[in-house]
Amino acid sequence: MINMGVRIEFYATVGRVGEPPEGYLGALERTEGYRAAAVPQIGTSLMAASLRVVDRETARPLPGPVQLPVRAVEHHLVPEREGKVPVWWDSYAEPGPVVVVHVALGSSPAGEPLRQMVRQYVADGWECYGPDHSILREYGLEARRDLDL
Repeated sequence: MINMGVRIEFYATVGRVGEPPEGYLGALERTEGYRAAAVPQIGTSLMAASLRVVDRETARPLPGPVQLPVRAVEHHLVPEREGKVPVWWDSYAEPGPVVVVHVALGSSPAGEPLRQMVRQYVADGWECYGPDHSILREYGLEARRDLDL
């Protein structure tokens, strides 16, 4: 099994794989915490249901399609010197891939369902970020404050 991370990037509009998305709104990211039989290639699909973060009865799935095509794969390497990770390295201790998927939210992504979805992801250890005054960033900060994180 391969341990990997996932980053879900939200945009106003998302085209086909290879076409640039428009209107970046923010992202949810978890750099570890998923297992896979292999690292997905760009263009292959992840099942949206596997990105749920709480039990199936209360989880809010991502908005959009049932399958999300992989848009990028980033490999996070860990340097090694003489068989050990150098002391100056303060990031993750193990190498791993992060797969990136895109989700379209439209031009005015607001509302309680999105707020609740972000809260569930933050409660499960995901990072939520975005440009200044992004609704996703605001929801992420609100969730961290409410959850005392």
